[in-house]
Amino acid sequence: MIILGIDGGGTKTRCVAVNEEGDVLATTTVGSTNINAVDHTTVRERLAEAVVTVLSQASREPHEVVAIGLGMSGVGRPEDARRVRQWVAEILPHAYTYVDHDAAAALASGTGGDLYGVVVISGTGMIVFGVDSQGRRRRAGGWGPILGDPGGGFSIGAAILQSITAATDGCGPPTALTARVLAHLRLKEVNDLIAWTYNQSGWAHVAALAHLAEECAAERDEVAFHILAWAADNLALRAETVIRGLGMEQERFPIVLAGGNLMHGELLRHLLRLRLEEVVPQAEIVTPHLDAAVGAALLALRQAWKEKRGEEG
Repeated sequence: MIILGIDGGGTKTRCVAVNEEGDVLATTTVGSTNINAVDHTTVRERLAEAVVTVLSQASREPHEVVAIGLGMSGVGRPEDARRVRQWVAEILPHAYTYVDHDAAAALASGTGGDLYGVVVISGTGMIVFGVDSQGRRRRAGGWGPILGDPGGGFSIGAAILQSITAATDGCGPPTALTARVLAHLRLKEVNDLIAWTYNQSGWAHVAALAHLAEECAAERDEVAFHILAWAADNLALRAETVIRGLGMEQERFPIVLAGGNLMHGELLRHLLRLRLEEVVPQAEIVTPHLDAAVGAALLALRQAWKEKRGEEG
């Protein structure tokens, strides 16, 4: 018995094959499968590539796949999820298919497959997603770089660049970020940032600067510290909004901190943890102990079992 899990983010898509014990048999990574940012033909091709690759690596056949879970950014609407299920059915016609938002997979990766609690994600963008004990859902953020993903990688990277230009203009304090960013990008002067910023499409190149705020803040650069504090405040505000919206203020539940900026950014994670402990001191704040793609696989398996029990009952 094989279960596949797919974690489809805005930058990359990770696919895993696991057995019934939860052992990972194979993994692969393809490009973004966000159906709001990538044309549908490309999304279908990338999903097919991911499935074929992990099955080949695991030396398994499509008919051995009993379930596949897909946690994908951009599938917030029912019609989007239906479209993805149709594509998967063309590749794996006999497998049970579970499609949900990528935040659901991230939550499950920190809870061992349970869809209960709150997940705060800071990657290229950000989102806070919560599910209460009755299965009610609420989210905040996830609007994208322009409409508003404060606390995500792009917003941190943009704040870094804006602090550098402000310091250059003399209307902001000097910051170690200037020299650090220029050295990191191998640029000679601040004016070179114009071509670097605008001659590339997408948001990932700006989001990739976020870790430099961590480095400079660790060296006591006040500008970098304030950027991370601002990011933590915005993530905490949206988490509080979701928690209060679900009426979970007095409950004990897990809060999963996910995404590259929280998994690898010690200061951002610490600042966010402090803010969350003020709001919900009884919550258990954790980092994922499973890959989000494995979380998607577990969600699919649990949902398949639930539906099977319902049919038998």
